[in-house]
Amino acid sequence: MIDYIVTETLTLITEKPASACTPRTTGLFTELDVDSLALQEIITTLQGRCHVIIPDEVTARVRTVGDLTQAVTDALAASPSSRIEMAEDYLRGHKSLHHERASRFQAASDRMRARGLSDEHVLIDLGAGYTELDYVLRSSYGFRGRYVPADVWLDGTFDLLTWAPPRPYHWYAALEVIEHLDDPRLLVERLKEWAVEGFVLTTPNKNVVDVFAQDPTHLSALDEETLQSWGMETSLHNFYGHYQDGICAVWTRRMKDGHDSRR
Repeated sequence: MIDYIVTETLTLITEKPASACTPRTTGLFTELDVDSLALQEIITTLQGRCHVIIPDEVTARVRTVGDLTQAVTDALAASPSSRIEMAEDYLRGHKSLHHERASRFQAASDRMRARGLSDEHVLIDLGAGYTELDYVLRSSYGFRGRYVPADVWLDGTFDLLTWAPPRPYHWYAALEVIEHLDDPRLLVERLKEWAVEGFVLTTPNKNVVDVFAQDPTHLSALDEETLQSWGMETSLHNFYGHYQDGICAVWTRRMKDGHDSRR
């Protein structure tokens, strides 16, 4: 999300194409023709959009797109309240109603229950948003286990790039998450290490929808074949208003060990 905000801000102020403003090695002064006044405008814009304060001494050291991105990242890390506010802004920007989103939570709940999610298990919901998965699991699937949300809006510290669970948990869910990562397989492999029982993912189907047009913070577009090659079982669903425009993928440790024949 930070990379996108930086790129969009640079594109707006420098009037250069996004392709020129995205690489972290791009020089602000040498390649994007940013002068001192434009740099101040860029910093001011980023501070407003990300709810942070970037110190003058940090601004003075900024030379590249990577420096700028790191300055915003460091400012957010120093201010959990800013990260919370940015997460809240993102959630407020999504205007769809619960019944329009419910199909993805139902698909994930169905797959987990079918694969052995029990009331004795603990489920960690990564990028939990409005915690609607918990509601659907309990109201429609009778789940009575422990549901634990993990999201930036909780305390401003959750970051999938650095977060790891303090101990093993039974199940993980990452619904509408991996398309926001530039290396989604990294999270998939981490979940395989962390999950005692398994995990479930949902993501847009790039073969049906323009994933990058859906949301400006999307960084990866995926299809069934890719997720299957990563060891997951997939199914297609109607998540966003088009036929088979969404994917639900599940992985269990039993599947890995070759002992799970449930469907």
